Amino acid sequence: MCDFVVLGGGGHARVIIQGLQSLGHQVCGYTALEDVGALRGVPYLGCDTLLADLKPQLPDHAALGIGKVVVDSLRSGLMDRLIRLGFQLPSLIMPHAVVHDDVILGDGSVILDGAVVVCGSRLGRACIINTHASVDHDCVIGDDVHIAPGSTLSGGVVVGNRCMIGTGARLIHGVRLCDDCLIGAGTTVVRNIDIPGTYVGTPARRVA
Repeated sequence: MCDFVVLGGGGHARVIIQGLQSLGHQVCGYTALEDVGALRGVPYLGCDTLLADLKPQLPDHAALGIGKVVVDSLRSGLMDRLIRLGFQLPSLIMPHAVVHDDVILGDGSVILDGAVVVCGSRLGRACIINTHASVDHDCVIGDDVHIAPGSTLSGGVVVGNRCMIGTGARLIHGVRLCDDCLIGAGTTVVRNIDIPGTYVGTPARRVA
């Protein structure tokens, strides 16, 4: 029996569909702005704008297949829309992720294969902890945050809402990021960041 629908039709949607299938779920279809053909055997259902009309035919559970590469609230906004339509968006832990049993995950958040999230950490809603990212003990991550592949958060790091942590970035123990920060790929954050913006380099410096 089909028990999930996925919103989105790009690369992240394929990852989410594969993960759901690996967890034993059946995905009835995906919605997107355009038909890109079947994704891992999952058919296109129509444009996102048709979700309200399609809802009576769809399962109650939905997953966000929209990625995040900038500082914005797109994922959390889409999640709010899905909830208003009557969908539930549970958190998802992929089969090859390591997540300690006391970690708190907000609705709509996903921990992808190879990622590690350890004891005492808390994630908000609509977050992505991407492939081989590492979140050490007692980190606090806000809503709608993407921790990109290979990034490392040492213990006690705090990341504000809507932040984007680029591929391979490193945040040392105990640093705090305010809301709306973009940390570039390979950047090393060694002190607190209190001003929203784009940060790159080692140590991180604000460039926009």
